[in-house]
Amino acid sequence: MGGKLKDWIPFLQASIWPIVVLTLAFKFRAGLGRLIEAINSRVERGDSFEAGASGIRLGPSSPQAPTGAEPQPGAQPVLEVPPPLAELSEPATEAAPSVHLVHSAHRDSALDRNGYRYFRLRIALEGDSDSDLDRVVKVIYHLHPTFRDPDRTIRNRATSFELTTAGWGTFNLTADVYVKDSLEPIRLERYLNF
Repeated sequence: MGGKLKDWIPFLQASIWPIVVLTLAFKFRAGLGRLIEAINSRVERGDSFEAGASGIRLGPSSPQAPTGAEPQPGAQPVLEVPPPLAELSEPATEAAPSVHLVHSAHRDSALDRNGYRYFRLRIALEGDSDSDLDRVVKVIYHLHPTFRDPDRTIRNRATSFELTTAGWGTFNLTADVYVKDSLEPIRLERYLNF
């Protein structure tokens, strides 16, 4: 009998780790599913990914546009610009208008070039009320530096200071909102995803 048990020891030693791994995979299957989904989407976009004995390492995400459903435009909070120290002693002025950036993107295959999928972009300014937008004089949009003329000034209140352009990759957009009776602009930022 001692000889038969001795024959089973290598089998038990070899099978213990697969059993532990399968048990943990089953216990954490929801989180593991999300991890596999995230890795799969990175690989489909061509982003770097490494897995080995030292763990999992993700490289920088590529600026290519995702191919999934178009996200709904959302609101971006107002970033208040603190007044310069010289203005602190002056009486309080009217509060900054409550404004934020919104955007939408629509796929347009007619614009595709060199293997890049292009989208038509609409970026605009929204206010909590019409009076907030009425106080805005101009908006200077700062696009990604790869755009031709990346700094674009819009003064048209009737279109909510709308900027239309086309792009193929996601990026952080900043905008300087100039308001009547204020020397310093309000700086807004929005991640353009499409």
